Amino acid sequence: MTGDPNRPPFPKEVWLQQVNPGEYAVRYKDFKTGLARNPEGKHVSSSEKCRVFRTIEEARANSLEIVNAHPGVICLLHDHTGAQIDRVSNRKVLSKFAVTVYVGILLWGSIYALAGMVSLWLLYRGALFLLKLWLPGLRPIHSLPWIGWVLFAATGLLTSIAAWLLRIQRVAAKRVRKVHSSFSEEEMKRFAGVNSLYGTADPAKRERLLELSREFQQRVREALKK
Repeated sequence: MTGDPNRPPFPKEVWLQQVNPGEYAVRYKDFKTGLARNPEGKHVSSSEKCRVFRTIEEARANSLEIVNAHPGVICLLHDHTGAQIDRVSNRKVLSKFAVTVYVGILLWGSIYALAGMVSLWLLYRGALFLLKLWLPGLRPIHSLPWIGWVLFAATGLLTSIAAWLLRIQRVAAKRVRKVHSSFSEEEMKRFAGVNSLYGTADPAKRERLLELSREFQQRVREALKK
């Protein structure tokens, strides 16, 4: 990222070159992120891990053992051409996880919708109270058709989401002002050198870029702690 010509290249896929006709390769992925894992269920930091089997039966049997031992792993089976021919996973555990996620989304969505509906109802009652000072004959709404309740719930949910986003924006703006006020104009001009040095291939300039970046990040962390 800093233009270092000596940085190691991205790893190249070589697993397909090791698979002969009639053999099958199994690759391992994390079911949540799709990132590579190894047969022991651990994340790998460099290239993907792959196992080659003589028959499809052996590949499926070993994949079943792995997904039973590590439910978060998905095994992808490929033939010698690289085409994916099967996908083995622990469906029972993954289905349970999916149900938990959907129930959680439904629960929190209902809570946010209810909170928004209560807020809108309070605003309505407040506005109705003020309007009745000028229009004494005004009557409140006592019931809604089912489509009205659906729209009311949807509006409540959107209201809660909008309030949540506004809160995040306000907190972020407060932090930005806090960090910005901790820097003087001279310091900002000095740290602006990161923009001009970014991508340089000159070793001396690259070292200067890394030094400025580290110092700037440290200053930001200190400012946020205050």
